[in-house]
Amino acid sequence: MAGNFRLKCGRPLVCCGLMAEAAEDYLAGGVSSDLDAGMTTRARLVLEDCRLALQLLEDETDSQRWRLHWVAAVALIRAVGHVLDKVDGESQAVKSAARAAFARWKSDAPEHEIFREFIERERNTILKEYEFNLHPNEEIEFVLVSKLRRPSDGAIVETAQIASIGDNIYRPLLDGFREGDDARDVLSEAIEWWDVELAAIEMAAKQ
Repeated sequence: MAGNFRLKCGRPLVCCGLMAEAAEDYLAGGVSSDLDAGMTTRARLVLEDCRLALQLLEDETDSQRWRLHWVAAVALIRAVGHVLDKVDGESQAVKSAARAAFARWKSDAPEHEIFREFIERERNTILKEYEFNLHPNEEIEFVLVSKLRRPSDGAIVETAQIASIGDNIYRPLLDGFREGDDARDVLSEAIEWWDVELAAIEMAAKQ
């Protein structure tokens, strides 16, 4: 398993003024007809909660609390699509654009693999079976291989030792899609994928 090791760092929550203003209008029941016709306002509110869930995963060190945050994050990242269809899809323009996009996401297109293999699959596995594709231990052991030059003859020799990493720095996926990558990195990419796809739907709905 070849994982990507990472520095523990919090990702700032980003919410542009337009998005925040649109969200406030929606919650107040004052969404304009232009937003209703072309914007994915409610789906983007869910996406903002995904960003908050990711931040909680970055900061949490207790394994049980981390698992609960992960369940919430996985449910939310899939809920973006459901809310897009059921709520934002009340606009016919948004619904048509979203249905066309969904057909692309379900195809074999490699650029949408993260939807099929992570957003959908992880949600189904956890919420329907409560099985986790995550390394179960708080400390992760790995083999550290070093190449050294022997002073006596200049030959390159390899040495290996078992090391461990903890403190919430590395939470790898175990099998399948992005095996060995930190789960939070994959979640972050899923959030950015949704951001791009929602923008494309918004653009299509306005045409």
